Amino acid sequence: MKKIIFLLIFLFILFSPIYAKDYGFNFAKVYYDIKPNGEIDVVNELSYWFSGSYSRAWINIPYGNWDIKDASVKEVINGVEKDYTYHRETQERIPNTFNFTRTSEGYKITWFYRASDTNKTFRVHYKLIKGLNVYNDVAEFYWKVWGGDWEKKLPALWVEVSLPKEIENINEVSYFLHPKIDGKIGISKDYKKILAYAGNIPEKQWVEVRLVFPRYYLTNLDESKVNLILENGREKILKEEENWRREEERKRFWIDILKGTLVILIIIFLFLGIYAPLRTYFKYGREPRVDYQGEYEHEPPADIPPAWVDMLINQSDSTLPDSIVASTLELARRGYLKIVEEIKEGFLGRKHKDYKIVLTGKKMENELSEDLKELLLQFGEFGSEFYISELKNKNLQSFKSNFDKLVKYYVYDKNRWILTEGLKILNIWLFVWILLEFLTFVFLFIFSKNLKDILPYAIALIVVLSINVFLNIIFRKPVKRYSPEGKLLALKWKAFKRFLKDFSLISKHPPESLIMWEKYLVYGTVLGVAKEVLKAMKMLEVPVNDIQWFTPGISGYMVDLADSFESFNSSLASFSDAFTSSVASSTSSGSSGGGGGGGGGGGGGAD
Repeated sequence: MKKIIFLLIFLFILFSPIYAKDYGFNFAKVYYDIKPNGEIDVVNELSYWFSGSYSRAWINIPYGNWDIKDASVKEVINGVEKDYTYHRETQERIPNTFNFTRTSEGYKITWFYRASDTNKTFRVHYKLIKGLNVYNDVAEFYWKVWGGDWEKKLPALWVEVSLPKEIENINEVSYFLHPKIDGKIGISKDYKKILAYAGNIPEKQWVEVRLVFPRYYLTNLDESKVNLILENGREKILKEEENWRREEERKRFWIDILKGTLVILIIIFLFLGIYAPLRTYFKYGREPRVDYQGEYEHEPPADIPPAWVDMLINQSDSTLPDSIVASTLELARRGYLKIVEEIKEGFLGRKHKDYKIVLTGKKMENELSEDLKELLLQFGEFGSEFYISELKNKNLQSFKSNFDKLVKYYVYDKNRWILTEGLKILNIWLFVWILLEFLTFVFLFIFSKNLKDILPYAIALIVVLSINVFLNIIFRKPVKRYSPEGKLLALKWKAFKRFLKDFSLISKHPPESLIMWEKYLVYGTVLGVAKEVLKAMKMLEVPVNDIQWFTPGISGYMVDLADSFESFNSSLASFSDAFTSSVASSTSSGSSGGGGGGGGGGGGGAD
C-alpha cells in the first residue's frame, strides 16, 4: 500500500504543471507638476501583477543634466497610501522600506515588500531638478515618461503634466508625443494640464512627451533649478518637430508602398505556389496508359534484385528496410552467405533466437548487381561471421546512402522506369521559395526594429513561402511518372504480389522447383508477403530441408522448419528496425514621429 501511495505522489509531482515565476504591469500613471520656480515634482504610479513570490522592485533613471532628490515610495492599498520608510538594502529585504542610491549608470530607487500571486500598486515620488530647458522666450519640458529599458510590455500609460499657471492662449503652448505609437496628447478641459495616453507599449520601447510653453509662466523662476539656454527656442523647436513630421510622412509613404508591394507579392507567390506544382503534375506527372489487364502473375515478372522492385513499386528515392532483408536472402540464395539459426540463453535462462551470417567466400560474379555487391562488401567488413543482433551497434549511414544511390541509378537512370522531369522543375521552384524565405528572414533581422509596421506583412510572406515549400514537398512524388515500360513492369509486380497473397492460387499453380520457391521467399519479403509464402511452403510440404543456405537451430524437426523460416523473417525484421535506427541516429522557431532626444528614460524590474 505504501508503494502505491508513493507511486501516486511521484506521478502527481511528475505530471503537475510547473508555473513559471513572472510579473508584469496592469498600467502606469506618471504625473509631472512643474512648479513656478522650475522644479518638477514627479510621481510614478506603477500597478503590478505578480505570479509567484516577489519582494523587491526598482526603477532606474540615467544620469544627465538633471538631478533627482527627495525620493520616497508609497504603496496604495484600497485607495489609501501607505508610506515606506528609508532603509539601506539588506539581504533580508525588509518589507515596507525603500532605498535611494546612485549607481555607475544612474539613480536607482528600490523598494521592498511581500507579494505572492497578487496585484500591488506603488507610487514613487521624487523631485526633478533641471528637468526644464528655459530659453529666452519659452520653457521646454522634454522627457521620456516611459524608459526604453523596461523588459515588460505596458498595456496602458497615462501621463499628466501640470503647468505652473493656467493656459491663457492655446496657441502659445505646443505639445508632442513621441514616437509614432497608439496614443494621443492634448490639453485638459481646465487648461491647466497636458494629458497624454499610450497603449500597448512593447518591451524596450520608450515614450516621451515634449511640451513648450511661454517662459513667463514660470513666475518665480530659480535659474539654478533649470537649464538656461540663452537664445530663442520656440521657432527652433517647432522647426525640428516639423522636420520630424515630414520625415515621418516620408517614412509612412514608403512603408505603405512596401506594405502594398508585400501584399502583391503574397498574392503572386501564393498563386505560383499552387499553380506551379499543379501545372507540373498535369504536364509531367500523369501516368502513361498501358495495355495490361492481368490480375495475377504466377512467376516473378523479371529477374531483378529485390531492392529494385521496392523502389520501382513505391516510386521512392530510397529503399525500405525490407529491401535489405530481401537482398540478404538473395545473396544467401546465390551462395554468397549462409544463415545459421542459434538458440541462446538470456537473462534467467530465458531462451531466444539469433541468426549468424556466415560468408562462404564465393567470388563475386560479374552479373551480380552493384547494390548486391555493395551489401556483400559491407557484410565482409563485419568479418567472415557475425550475428544480426550485432548490427544494432553499427553505423550504416554511409552504406545505406550508397546502396540507395546504386538502386536509384538502375531504376531511374539506366532503365528509365521512372521519369523525373517534373521533379527537376519542382526542385527549381523549391530553391526559389527557400531562397526568398531566407532573404525575408534576413530582411526582418536587419530592419525589424525600424519597420515594425510591416512585420505582420513580412510574417505573412514567410507563412506563404512556407506553404509553398510544403506544397512542393507534397507534389514531389505525384510529379514523377512511369515510363510505359516501367508502368507495365510495376503493374506486373503488383499482380505477382496479389498472387503470393492468395494461397488458393499458389496451391493450384505451385512452382515446379525449389529454386523458384526460394525466389518467392525473396520477393515475398520485399513485397511484404513473406509470411504468406512461408505458410504456403508449409502447407504444400515443400522440401525445405534441401535449402542449403539456411540451417535451423534444432535439426531433425522438419515439420517445424517453416516456423523457423517465419521466426527468421521476424528476426530479420528486427534487424531492419535496428538498421533504420542506426541510419537515423547517424544522420541525426495623435502622436508624431521622430524624437528620442528627451531626458530621463531608464527602466526597472522586480524579483
